[in-house]
Amino acid sequence: MQNMHIRLAARNLGRQPHRTLALGGAVAFSALVMSLIAGFVNGMDAAVQNNVTLYAGGHVQISGYTVSWSGRSQNRASGSEVLDLVRQVVPDVRSATTLVQTRATMVFGSRELQMTVRGIDWKEDQLYRTILILKEGNWDSAAISRPMVLSAQSVKRFGLALGDEVLVRMSTASGQQNVTEYRVVAIYDETAAGGLHAAFVRAEDLRADLNMKEHEWQSVAVFLGDGAQAPSGASILKRAMERQGLKLDGQSRTGAVAGSVSYRIATVQELAGEVGSALGAIRWIGYAVFALMLAVCATGIANSFRMVLLERTREIGMLRCIGFKKKDVFASFLSEGVLLAGGAALAGIVASIPLGLLLSLIPFDPHGDFGAALVKGHLLFMPSLVQMLIVLVCVTIAAILTVVMPARRAAAIAPADALRVTA
Repeated sequence: MQNMHIRLAARNLGRQPHRTLALGGAVAFSALVMSLIAGFVNGMDAAVQNNVTLYAGGHVQISGYTVSWSGRSQNRASGSEVLDLVRQVVPDVRSATTLVQTRATMVFGSRELQMTVRGIDWKEDQLYRTILILKEGNWDSAAISRPMVLSAQSVKRFGLALGDEVLVRMSTASGQQNVTEYRVVAIYDETAAGGLHAAFVRAEDLRADLNMKEHEWQSVAVFLGDGAQAPSGASILKRAMERQGLKLDGQSRTGAVAGSVSYRIATVQELAGEVGSALGAIRWIGYAVFALMLAVCATGIANSFRMVLLERTREIGMLRCIGFKKKDVFASFLSEGVLLAGGAALAGIVASIPLGLLLSLIPFDPHGDFGAALVKGHLLFMPSLVQMLIVLVCVTIAAILTVVMPARRAAAIAPADALRVTA
């Protein structure tokens, strides 16, 4: 009997091909828009986390602050206690390294530009060697004194070329102003790194420029196998540090003596800042569009099936006369709505995949407000099977809810009344 309902529903849909195509097209378009929005919001969220991770230098960052003899808190710490603790207690650690960086002024000729200068382990670091796409030069500059890797846009603004020397002005933790020189040995494509504009130098060179000792550092950069685990990893680390008696930022520091150290822990989700908030707004807009499209689907299906009920009143009476029960009429109407909405929604979801991939080829300015939400200057389309199933289920449920009333009215029609009214 169930197969009969489905066959009857399919036959009825084929009787009015224009109406079926028009309504099915509207439903498919709604499902297409829902799937595209979900896929691009997923991609933007992933891009922001990846790019912020790149900017910050880790999924979890532990900054160290030491009280100086004057009572000021300086962003520096020493020793391997925190680094060892990270490797012991935080699960799924891909790498954990100390980090030194500063905000400096680059000078070349009459041009000046402020940017972050980051000191890395020039020989051992694999993260930036893997992520950054070099347009010119290479990392193999062991014989070159004080090498620097710059972004293509920074090089263009300065009018630099490989081998040029750049003056760098920076302030030490104690406030001393130092001026040093670095030589450009490589140029990376910032569009492939979410608009990153940091300059990369040897950690030992930057430590010397900041008057830091060999084993001093500013933060520990922790990279996890899955960035989504950063908040839980940070919580585990905080508890472990408290058990070790290490002071965390926010704890009472009254009477702190010179040389005492406290730590501040931040995750990539926290560091996303305004971009993450903007993405949250986009996500809510996506939810609103999702609800609007569902309402459009429901309205279109409801209006269509009211017309179907009026047109098929006589047919319903004849079916009742040859043995169809009320539940059979109800089931055939419901099957028709589900078959139409489910099939159209599935078509829209499937169509969203190639369309989303095509839209992801459109280039955007990586230096704009949403540069951190881009991957190599493009939006990232990340469709989710779960979200696609949610779209399909929601559209199908909307169809069922809107067809129930016309289906009940159809089932309630008395055969004699139907034949008399339409004869």
